[in-house]
Amino acid sequence: MAVLSIILIAFTALCVTWYCVSQRRKHRKAREVTRWIQSSLAGRGHVMGLSWITRSRFRVPLRLTCGVFHRAWVLVDLQVHQTPAQWLIDKVRKRRELLTFQADLDCAPAFSLQMQNFRWFARSSRKASIHRPGWQFERLRSVMISTKAESHQEIACAMASVSQGGNRDFVEVSFQRRSPHFSAILPLETLAPDAPARTHMLDAMRELAGNANVF
Repeated sequence: MAVLSIILIAFTALCVTWYCVSQRRKHRKAREVTRWIQSSLAGRGHVMGLSWITRSRFRVPLRLTCGVFHRAWVLVDLQVHQTPAQWLIDKVRKRRELLTFQADLDCAPAFSLQMQNFRWFARSSRKASIHRPGWQFERLRSVMISTKAESHQEIACAMASVSQGGNRDFVEVSFQRRSPHFSAILPLETLAPDAPARTHMLDAMRELAGNANVF
């Protein structure tokens, strides 16, 4: 009985310590990400603050000077492991930390569009090395599923822009008639200090909105 009590006390102490360390790391990571966002703007705006929405998501309002996006903000989804079980689940599922940029445009889009960027890699055997010579790669065209019979040139332009090599970091891009008009989801590491294109992400999003002819 005494041994069981000692184990229970030790487990409780471990969980409390884990939780405290997790909270400290969460807030430190949030401040670090806020600096990443500020640096990625490259003088074309600044961060207005930070507010937590859930235990793992916080909101960063932006004031931009580019004159394209209005009432802009960023939503950041962190991996917050308050218990060892949460850490194990995220490790198994390979959950990624994401950043969502949202803003209104000068004019509301005349259409609703959601574009997702998927990448699949297939091979005949899991043991086959992808670094061996002889691989043949094929680039597939974008697939559009529409509820309207007529085609829209602005939608085709937006899809072509997302499929370009420079914009392949986008996980999802969407336009909608209601606020927020524009939304783009990126891996959080895209804004890391060692990311080569971190200062060009705002330009890439402006290009996406421009190709859709929504303003």
